[in-house]
Amino acid sequence: MPPPRLSLALIALMLGGCMSALQRPTLPVIDPQAGFSIAIPVVEDAGDVSRHWWRRATRETVWHPLETALTANPELRAADDNAEAARARFEQAEAALGPEIELDAGTEARRVSGDTGNNRRIGVDGDLPLDLNGALAERRRAARYAYEASLAERDQLQSDLARDYLLALLDRDEAVQLQALIAQQLDVAGTLLRLIELRFTQGLASSVDVLQQRDQLAALRQQIPEARLDAIAAGNRLRRVAAQTPNVAIPTVGDALPTISNAFTDIAPVALLQRRGLLRATQARIQAADARFAAALADRWPTFGLSGGLLRQVSSGEYSSIVTAALDAAFTLFDSGTKQAIAAERRAELAAAGEQHLSDWLDIVIRVDDLLNEEASLLERIALSEERLASSRALLDATQRRYERGISDYLPVLEALRGLQQQQRDHLALRALLAQTRIRLHHALGDPLPEDQA
Repeated sequence: MPPPRLSLALIALMLGGCMSALQRPTLPVIDPQAGFSIAIPVVEDAGDVSRHWWRRATRETVWHPLETALTANPELRAADDNAEAARARFEQAEAALGPEIELDAGTEARRVSGDTGNNRRIGVDGDLPLDLNGALAERRRAARYAYEASLAERDQLQSDLARDYLLALLDRDEAVQLQALIAQQLDVAGTLLRLIELRFTQGLASSVDVLQQRDQLAALRQQIPEARLDAIAAGNRLRRVAAQTPNVAIPTVGDALPTISNAFTDIAPVALLQRRGLLRATQARIQAADARFAAALADRWPTFGLSGGLLRQVSSGEYSSIVTAALDAAFTLFDSGTKQAIAAERRAELAAAGEQHLSDWLDIVIRVDDLLNEEASLLERIALSEERLASSRALLDATQRRYERGISDYLPVLEALRGLQQQQRDHLALRALLAQTRIRLHHALGDPLPEDQA
């Protein structure tokens, strides 16, 4: 048996090992002065900026069926259930800090050598954890932030689904309008082919001209199935968000592309930390990881518990009572470094959560900046496209006047009409791209937190 002084020295050495805890890692800091390369467009009458972004971006005729679809989405309902499960885990961790009382009762009858005896008992036992090292409180904190992360992830999923729905709606409407424009082009191309064939019989056009026009007509016909397929695929994407099958009709919101508002929120990049559900979730994950690391450090210290009980029993007519009270303490003197390794693991998880948070923030800041520049570029391109549309209409009017005066035949008129229709198709594609970009930008900028959560 080692001398008393040696035993005390060993205990002191082990306690010293517990005290030499790992330090919290230095987490990356978000730059509060960060900015975008282009200013966010400011709209004086932006409406209620506290609403969901899709309500600011679209009219009620669009966002009403969108929200109806969201209520039926199974992924969103599953996210609600996951958040409810996280809330229950938080309540469990909170309850672990309180007392536990058990009631025990029983009766027993026995017969020994002809003698019969009865034994009845009732007892109450209670346990109260004494969280002197703080481990239980830290686990409660970890569960709380895990619950907050699940709520933020649910909000992000809802925002993502709204974006997907609106993008599918735009794609479907664009495909429908494109089919109408192709049908008009087919009419013009067919008329143009007949005129060229007539000129060929008159010796005014070559067989090459006829073959080229037939090829253009065939190329236009090939585009019809593709546009039809795009409309079907977009419709099925709408049904997928609304948890519907392909045989269910989709509500229409009009024949034209829905107008997407440019009422964006003028914010700094640092504000995205609270407006984006994904970033709120990673922030909460950092807090949860920090609490788990603190709990791992606390587990290296002794644990204490207070327990007591009262037992009342009757045996063969004799009453007896037993009252107990105990203060329990436990301390691991040696575990081959297990708790130290657990604390090191929790520390690494905390550091990784901090780096992931910075990475997620940088991704969305760059994404917003790209979308801002893309929207500005599209506005410029659409302005130039409108100028070309005006020129194409002027050219068509001029050729029609020359034809009416007998200066030229109808062929230049059809050529000008074909050029105008192609420009209309290009303009439609630009308008659709602008609407898609604005949807993505609204989605990227996120929503403000409700006042009770801000």
